[in-house]
Amino acid sequence: MTSGSATLQPPVGGDAVLEHVGWNIQHGLNLGPALDLLEQRAQANARRPALLTLQELRPEQGDQVAERLGLVQVAAPPNVRPGSGNVLFYDPDLFTPDPSWTQYPSGIRHNPGVALLRMIHPDTKKTSFRSMFAASCHASYSDPILREGQARFFSELAKHERLLIVQGDWNAWPTWACPITLDRVTDRAYAQNRSVLTGDGAFRPDDNADRLLTYNGLVDAGRYAATELRQPGADRATTGHGPNKAAQVVPPGDLPQGGAGPIDRTYVSAELAPALLGAKILTGPGIDDISDHLPQVTRWSLAQLWKVVDRQIVPVRH
Repeated sequence: MTSGSATLQPPVGGDAVLEHVGWNIQHGLNLGPALDLLEQRAQANARRPALLTLQELRPEQGDQVAERLGLVQVAAPPNVRPGSGNVLFYDPDLFTPDPSWTQYPSGIRHNPGVALLRMIHPDTKKTSFRSMFAASCHASYSDPILREGQARFFSELAKHERLLIVQGDWNAWPTWACPITLDRVTDRAYAQNRSVLTGDGAFRPDDNADRLLTYNGLVDAGRYAATELRQPGADRATTGHGPNKAAQVVPPGDLPQGGAGPIDRTYVSAELAPALLGAKILTGPGIDDISDHLPQVTRWSLAQLWKVVDRQIVPVRH
């Protein structure tokens, strides 16, 4: 596939679809096969992803992704510790940056890639009345306090009547599918890293980011697709399939019914949820070997999104 726009394909009903893909590509080690997969999907669907949120890219890899898919790159500020980073990409035919907000470094290892975007109407080319934050994030691997702070950062972006879509590796579970205990996990450092210390001195598996974000009114897109849209598997686990994970396995008896939920999740403002057409975790031969995380795809009604972003609200001063 060459760079440039791909025609938006309409689903049943004639409404164009906007697709978002999120993926942690494990230190960018297999970026080539990952891009091959994304291009194959673009060719099959006759559209490139309108939003693409990638984690663990090496600094030099963002330009390669942007060029091959014809997207605009929004990299995170440089990390305090050099290494892989988070990058947001968007389709310039559907989004334009709002210069009223500027990204700033957070002082953590994995700064998020964030942009404030306005939508462009596909027919009239009019710019939407409201802006929307879009973000790619990677929460701290080892520190639940930092993870909580990162979740609060996105809660701040999603203040009253602000719009947000954030996808990333949260390194913690959702409340509805969190392990019961990690006491029998062999890798004790992993168990500690994925746990929070309670007031009585006990440890419990970490689901605090999900608690914070959903308390703020944000919606887990995969969970919404599974429960409200009746799409089984939209909220399945995204990790645990890679090599060298045996020491991190949670014994079946310590898991909730149905197993642990996904570490990689997409959260959106509640106003955007009715525009969701579906969500899917991609898996299978040729995908599972690319990374120790599986990609998540969400599909959105462009017409319904436009109704939300062009609603003539009276902005609240924050």
